[in-house]
Amino acid sequence: MSIWNEDSGYYCLLIAIFCEVNVTEAKLIYKYGPAHPVSRRIFRKKIRMEGVENMKKETIGNAMYRMRKAGYTLDEISNVFGCYPSTVKRRIEKEKKRKEA
Repeated sequence: MSIWNEDSGYYCLLIAIFCEVNVTEAKLIYKYGPAHPVSRRIFRKKIRMEGVENMKKETIGNAMYRMRKAGYTLDEISNVFGCYPSTVKRRIEKEKKRKEA
């Protein structure tokens, strides 16, 4: 367990930037270290997907639908695609209706 000192904020900022986490998550990673179960859960939550920016809407909807069926939460999927969880939910519903037809 680390001791909070005047440089701790800088370390948390670096963790947040390099690990692409928010401030709360960065503080937890700094406090417990990267091997702690809390930190591992944070790292597992950060899912990455290549080429999201170049995907068409139909492809994104299909990918969101497949990720949801695989067990990912709306928050996790929204982090991957850079949108709100409500957008993910709406696109999944649209894809579900398209597959049923």
